[in-house]
Amino acid sequence: MKKQCVTISLSLGILMASMVHNTISALPREGTPKTYAQVDSEHNNGKKLKSNSFGTKVSVNYKCLDQDGTDEANISVLPSGQTLVGICDVLFMLDANEKVIWEYNVPQMLFDSTFIPSTGLIYGTAGDNNMFILEASTGKELVRNSRNGSAAYGQVKPYGNDVCLITDNNWGYRERLDDPTIKDGITAWRGTEVLWSTELPPGAELMVKAGKILALTKTKDGIFIKEIPVPKAKSH
Repeated sequence: MKKQCVTISLSLGILMASMVHNTISALPREGTPKTYAQVDSEHNNGKKLKSNSFGTKVSVNYKCLDQDGTDEANISVLPSGQTLVGICDVLFMLDANEKVIWEYNVPQMLFDSTFIPSTGLIYGTAGDNNMFILEASTGKELVRNSRNGSAAYGQVKPYGNDVCLITDNNWGYRERLDDPTIKDGITAWRGTEVLWSTELPPGAELMVKAGKILALTKTKDGIFIKEIPVPKAKSH
């Protein structure tokens, strides 16, 4: 019995080592790490699943089928039971039966998006310094802003009952001017109007927790969290 146990343990050890070796071998040695879907694709090495094994095909068009990251989607289930899906360069709404209600062609590759239930609006950011606001019921574009310069729109976060926070990422200016002290920014929107704007520490990640706006910064010296004071809203 003891000999049998040793044999089984040794066999399991060899099997696990082989699995780890295969997993490591499937990952790139340098550059951007591959997604699980890319690794699976390489393992399949030409094997192809039947399309009906994935379920019902959604009738939307997007342009990055052959590009990296096609398996990454931004998905939000709305209180109504509808589903907002953003992938590549398209944002679309599905009803409770997974039928497409509307489709919005994002100006560039989608970065982030969110839905604010109390206003019925969708806010989103995309590449090449684009941001937009849509009417959730119809997909109608209400606001679209494409700026020039080295800044970029970034994160999109709900705040409070009816406000959306959108970050400005100024990494382009930091790189171009060789100045790591240049700060990022936050703009608060209510509906289609700007309420206020303020600064964010350089390279910080925006968080909203218990009604507070927080900036999380990661450096070689550690992780830092800072509360961002809320400015007074602009007077009209």
